[in-house]
Formats: sequence, structure tokens, C-alpha cells
Amino acid sequence: MAGCPSTSRSRDSQKAIYSIESMPEADSDKEMRQMNMRNFFSRGLATGLVAAVLVSACDFEVTNPGPVQDGNLDDKSTFQGLVNGSKRSVMNGFGRFALLGGVIVGDLTASGHTGSSGVRPEEEVARLSDEYAGRGDWNDLHNGRWIAEEALRRFAASPDVDVSTYGLAAEAHFWAGIASRTLGENVCTAVFDGGGTLAKEAYFTDAEHGAIAHFSAAQTIANAAGLTDLATAAVGARAAAKLFIGDSGAGSDAAAVPFDFEYATQYTGFSGSERWYLSNSVMSLAFQSLSLWGTPMAEHFLSTGDSRTAFGYDNGTLEIPSGKTAAVRGQTHPDRVTWTKLIPMFYPLKLYAPRSTQLEGGILREIRIFEPDIAHTKTKQFNLVDGREMDLIEAETQLIAGNLAAAMTLINNVRTASAIYPWDLSSVMDLALHKDEAGQSLPNTGDYALSTPGNFSAGGMMAAVTATTMDEGWAALKYERLIELAHEGRRFGDRWRWRKNNTAGAIHNLEYIADVLVGRYGVPKDPLNLCFPLPKSENDANANIPADFKDWVTG
Repeated sequence: MAGCPSTSRSRDSQKAIYSIESMPEADSDKEMRQMNMRNFFSRGLATGLVAAVLVSACDFEVTNPGPVQDGNLDDKSTFQGLVNGSKRSVMNGFGRFALLGGVIVGDLTASGHTGSSGVRPEEEVARLSDEYAGRGDWNDLHNGRWIAEEALRRFAASPDVDVSTYGLAAEAHFWAGIASRTLGENVCTAVFDGGGTLAKEAYFTDAEHGAIAHFSAAQTIANAAGLTDLATAAVGARAAAKLFIGDSGAGSDAAAVPFDFEYATQYTGFSGSERWYLSNSVMSLAFQSLSLWGTPMAEHFLSTGDSRTAFGYDNGTLEIPSGKTAAVRGQTHPDRVTWTKLIPMFYPLKLYAPRSTQLEGGILREIRIFEPDIAHTKTKQFNLVDGREMDLIEAETQLIAGNLAAAMTLINNVRTASAIYPWDLSSVMDLALHKDEAGQSLPNTGDYALSTPGNFSAGGMMAAVTATTMDEGWAALKYERLIELAHEGRRFGDRWRWRKNNTAGAIHNLEYIADVLVGRYGVPKDPLNLCFPLPKSENDANANIPADFKDWVTG
């Protein structure tokens, strides 16, 4: 195509404006012009931020008159858009860490598709290298942080804004902090804006870009602007950041957040990137790439009825929903590369909304038929900060201080406030392996043996747990964080910091790599890679990082 504009973007927030020169067109050229136009829109617009496209019945020659002036973004009317852009990028990146990190630490089991909408065998056993950046999280999170910080620079320079009381400034600080906190919890190495490599803790402690500094600024400005919820969210988010680096102030920050407080993501549902990644992509009806089968959560639900870990199931013997996208797949995916068996689809109800109370033959449909309400699932939100996690943060600081009784009180505040799923699971759940495996020899299934479904029809709340030693207290704390934060992209970081600090207390056996995979791939049962390496794309583009830099281990 003649005269095609450059599709590159710079940090000067340039916008490409496309115009089309007019000239007569012969009828014989019409079909070719239409094809060129389709190609233009599918390729050109996807790579540029387009302000205008002027089309007439003419030759399709394109010229680029140049960027819009950068100064236009200094107008106060654009400031909300800058914050929205930051928020979108941060949420895009935040959701995907729940995939690979979750599979490695036992939140989910790879179940079927292994491509871009699934988990590859080397990822499942934690053989991560610089090719794995959390499926794009690095770029999205850094992009979101940079946009927020660029917005803050423009706010400070604007004569129309008093940053100290400006609500959008508080929002920008908060989302920049969430970006840095998420990176710190999940990646191995910190890098800011083309600089050199730093220890991952810099994502929390850096004076300019770190999560703690951003959350503190968000709290101060939000309070001045009268944004009470945002100020409380900033304090809670800072508590989690401080806990990660062992800052003793984590407990007091957490204590300032009410138990019933929640501050959630703000997914719009408009596109695939503006929805929670697990339920809308890899666990969707189309792919069914992950299962709760063989995880601690599945076992816990069958043993206790804890509604936080409730799941439905499909082992190929039940109805395939009609009129749904890709319904014909209905648990017909091929053998898993790693397991060489068909894994039943155990779908966590936590990821789907709303939960159905519809009965069919006296049985709740939601635990028998995998048919998520797509419209509601698109806007499913997850808490970035909530009071339940805050109690667990306080409990961990009490354990660090040696106060077992105080820690167990806090752990049980969370546990006893959790409802039991009011159903007799033993009467409705047929948890055999997939129907296509009938009669086959299935070695190693003992790795993922399940508990017998119990009768929880009486409902009620979960009972308290007890601990008489510090080791038991730490085990209780770790397990409660597992139940509370599973599938939310947070548990990979927990495992990293507990290993780094050589923390007491056992974790559930199903949080480790399964024995069958340890034997087959020669990897350690406790994964060596508990953070995502610096992406190759960053190393290639950043002159301040040595070409031979490596921050991951193999085994």
C-alpha cells in the first residue's frame, strides 16, 4: 500500500492521523480498493492510536500529516482519560498472573488446551525462562504504571489543578501502586523505564516508582479530596506491600481497614482484555483449559463444604449445554500432554457469576452443568483490597512476633465468617474420571486423590481451627491465605517470600508439583521458579541490561 504511515508509538503520546487523497476511481478498481481498505483497518489501525480516518470514493493512498501536539494532553479535560488508560493497562496485566503462577503453586490443574489459551507442559512444571512474562503482564503493568506517573507529572504542571486535593491524582497513585505491587509479588527482577536491573523488592521500596510510596501518596490525597474508600484501599494495599518486604508497619496498616471493606477491580467487560482472564479465556466454555481437579481447594470443598472453594463438575457424562459457543467441545479435549489422560472439568464457582439456585430433578444445576452466564462473567470483579485479607496480614505479623493466640484469633475471624455450601454433596456428585477413560489403566491418580463428598445440607458457618505450636499456627495461616486468595494472582508471591524467609509451617501436599510430573520431567517437587524471569523483550530493548543477564534457575 503506497504512503502507509509508520505504526510505531513513542512515549510522547503521539497520535497518528490518517488522511486519504482524493482522485477518480474506475469501476474495475473497486474490488481491489475494498480489499485494501479491509487490510488497512485490520492491520494499520490495530497498531496505531487513530484520531481520524477520512474516506472518499478515491484512490487509497495514505499520508501521515504528523502527530497531534503533545501539549494537548496537558488540558484538564484529558486527565480522566489518562487515569482510565492506566487503570485499563494495570487490570489487563493483573489478571494473567493468576494463570501460570496459579498452576505452578497448585491453584489449578492444566486440563486440555496447551496453546495461548492454556498452559504448556514446561510451564506446568515451572520450567520458566525469559520467554515467559506472565503472558504479557510485564508490558501491561509497566505501561499502566508509566501512564499513571506521566499523568501525575501533567497534573502537577497544570495551573488548573491542586494535586494535593485532586481525586484523579489519588487514583493515579493507587493504580501505579497496584502495578508495582503486582510486579513485585510475581516477577524476579525490578526494572523501571529503561534503567538497570534491581532486586524485586524495589517494586515496593523505590522512592519514585515503588508501591509503598504510591499508596502513601494516594492515601494522603484521597483523604484531602474526601475519597474515603480510596484512602482506605490505599492503606490496605500498602499493608500487603509492607508484609511482602517484612516491614513491621504492615500490621498497623491492616488493622485500620474494616473487616467488611472491599475495593475491587473495575473490569468493563467490553473486550477480552477488559475481563478477568481465567474465567473469560482459559476456563471459558470454548477452551476449558484449567480445572480445579486435584487441587487443595477441590479437596477442601468436598471435606468441609466451604463455599469459598465451591466447584461444579463435568466428567463428560452429563448434558452438553445447548446454544452455547463451542458447546460441542463439552469435555472432549484430547489427552493432556503431561498427564496422558482426560481431566474432568471441575470449575470453581468463585470465577463465575451469578451463582444459580435453579434446581433440576432436585439437584442444583450450577454444580452439574458448566454453562457460565457469559454476560455476568464478563464483568466479574475481584478484590484488590479487602478486610478479610487484612486480618490474615495482621495474623502473619503476630506469628512473626511469636504471638500464637492472637494470630489464631485473627485467622478464625476469617474462617468462621465463611459460609458452608448448604447441600448434600454426596448425593449429587459423581466424581469419576472422564467417561472416555473408562476401563483404562490410570497410574499415578493417587497423586490427586479426592476426599469423599460430604453432607453439608445443614449449612451454617465454618468452624474454627486450633493450633498449639507455632509450626501449626504458620500452617493454618498459609492454608487460610490459600483458601482466600486462590485464583487471584497473589499466591505465587506468597510462596516466594515464605521460601526466602524460611518460614515455618507446612503447606498442603497438592501445592507442590505432582509426583508423576516430577518423575516424568525430572523437576523438583517444590518448584525452583517462584517468580517470572525478566522478559527477553525487555532485555533486547534495554541497553542498561547485559545481554547475558539471567535471573531464573532450572531443575
